[in-house]
Amino acid sequence: MEEHLLIAIIAALVNILFSILIPPIVNDSSAPFAQEIKKHYQCNKNFIIISAILTALLVYISLKVTPYIKSNILGNIAQLN
Repeated sequence: MEEHLLIAIIAALVNILFSILIPPIVNDSSAPFAQEIKKHYQCNKNFIIISAILTALLVYISLKVTPYIKSNILGNIAQLN
């Protein structure tokens, strides 16, 4: 499997993991930010998969584009100096 794709899949899995683990952790807390996180999760728990897909897509694209930016754009900037 391509390394960039593997990293993107891992990022999506971490996103899902945090989306599932954070609300129960803050559930017992009485801090105002914890209650806000809990409300946000209850309203938007349908979007966990969409968030994971977007995370994977953006990570994959950024990993693919980075070598191009390093070699072409930053190389051209270095030549200007």
